[in-house]
Amino acid sequence: MSTCAAINKDGTPCSNSTAAGSAYCHVHQNAGADTEADEHGFGVMLASALAVILVTHFLLQFVLGA
Repeated sequence: MSTCAAINKDGTPCSNSTAAGSAYCHVHQNAGADTEADEHGFGVMLASALAVILVTHFLLQFVLGA
């Protein structure tokens, strides 16, 4: 078995052995996927909010004739 590929919160490499069929140990096996999903979800949410703001702005300009 090899060593886990994850980095601990303090910046040191994880010293646990990898889980079967994975590059990560049992602690970090699902942690990386959750973090990436959260970061991606926030970016999508931010882009969607900006799009709604811009569309609302232009619709108000059109309706009010400004």
